[in-house]
Amino acid sequence: MYFRSSDQKSVDAFLKQITGIVEENLPDEHFGAARLAREAGMSRSAMHRRLIAITRKPATGFIREIRLNKALEMLLSTQETAAEIAYKTGFGSPAYFHHCFHQQFGCTPGEARKLDDSEKSIHLV
Repeated sequence: MYFRSSDQKSVDAFLKQITGIVEENLPDEHFGAARLAREAGMSRSAMHRRLIAITRKPATGFIREIRLNKALEMLLSTQETAAEIAYKTGFGSPAYFHHCFHQQFGCTPGEARKLDDSEKSIHLV
């Protein structure tokens, strides 16, 4: 689906709203697509169609990406363990968090923490 440039403001506002809802519910491991849609005032299918059209990701993938990006930010700015960060970002299992993190960024949470600044910009984009 293509959007006209005049639609870009509404797309940006939608993504900002949806991202805000996810971030408010970040530690809740049971927060998912159905609740995101409900809190955004949309049906789950409408949310799914719109997110696919804009981001090419389903709602669950969009939520996971926000969680992982926040986890990466926390890894690089705090001394909390990967397990603590996993729970704070809504992952119910540190092992699943480790798997998703590696799949998203191509390195483990521990490896990401050890990268120097130049490597971070190359590997974790």
